Amino acid sequence: MPRERSPNRDRAYEIYKQHGGNITNREIADLLNEDEKVIAVWKSRDKWNVVQHSNDCCTTKAKGGQPGNQNASGHGAPVANKNAEKHGFFSRYLPEETVSLIQEIDRKAPLDILWENIQLAYAAIIRAQQIAYVRDREDKTEEKTGSFDNGDMYMIQQAWDKQNNFLKAQARAQGELRSLIKQYDEMLHNNWEQASEEQKARIAHLKAQTDKLTGNNQEIEDLDDVEDDIYGSNEA
Repeated sequence: MPRERSPNRDRAYEIYKQHGGNITNREIADLLNEDEKVIAVWKSRDKWNVVQHSNDCCTTKAKGGQPGNQNASGHGAPVANKNAEKHGFFSRYLPEETVSLIQEIDRKAPLDILWENIQLAYAAIIRAQQIAYVRDREDKTEEKTGSFDNGDMYMIQQAWDKQNNFLKAQARAQGELRSLIKQYDEMLHNNWEQASEEQKARIAHLKAQTDKLTGNNQEIEDLDDVEDDIYGSNEA
């Protein structure tokens, strides 16, 4: 038998409509004692943004904006309607999960989005330590690349080849991570008064972790000088 439709599914949409779409999935979930992810799935599958935008377009209204509506002050369409139009376009061509992600991203601050990119870059560097680990000088890799009448062909990577490739890849990844951290630091200090304590604490902690990863106790901004010492400066 098909699973019975939850009565909260319709209630969630009513709450969404009452707020003109200007309410987060978490807030709706708290009101209904539901999981935030469940609300996101309902929103995507029932296409709340598309339905609400369609209702806005088809309903006849008196001239002038309603109280509290941006139309009342002559500033154009409400932000919620613009978001509905944008997400309605996405929902016609993108998978439901992708649309849900886009809706969540719209609610994130640029600083938090940048922080998530930093976390992903840092995690990739740590994970590479395990995947690209070279045991010793005898850690040779042989990979079959083809078969012929006179035998098979193999690609052979000696331990020193693998280690050199790994070091080059790590250097590039660490350079990108430093760039992201520097960008975060600049954005944070440009809006220091508006930043939360959590956002301020992140950068100091990550700098300390990155120093441990690189084996260097210098500040992040000074690591470029260390690279020059290792690989040589670009200056003549």
